[in-house]
Amino acid sequence: MVRRVLGGAVAVMLAAFLGACGEDPVQADPAVAPFVGTWDADSLTLTNDANPSQVANILATGSFVIIVEPSGQYTATLTVFSQSSPEIGQLRVLNATTLTLTPSFPPGRPVATATYTFQADDDLTLEGASEFDFNFDDIDEPAQAYTHLVRR
Repeated sequence: MVRRVLGGAVAVMLAAFLGACGEDPVQADPAVAPFVGTWDADSLTLTNDANPSQVANILATGSFVIIVEPSGQYTATLTVFSQSSPEIGQLRVLNATTLTLTPSFPPGRPVATATYTFQADDDLTLEGASEFDFNFDDIDEPAQAYTHLVRR
């Protein structure tokens, strides 16, 4: 469940800069500047596309943190039932309302596209398509993810 939610939702971002001698420094992406920092989710819900009255409140038993670096690299960590699932990848801003999260670790996770809205500099909402196993039958169903994040 943790892997599925993290892969679709949006989910905690942390970038690791290459610090080895002789390597070029990672370049900052100006479009990413408003997202840089450590963000804590105070709401993370998934709504079943087929049955909109069925909503999973992911944070009822856990937490979600995302750290974004100036380069756009991120580390997201979803913790549910005391089990953590990290994801590392690249955040790209497509336009004034849409971004993508492209995971590089763990391998094989799909790219997540989300619309974003800043209510204030430190107050961010992400919404987008996801999947979730609402009836715990090991089959993910299409869902809509809603994540509200507050910068530390």
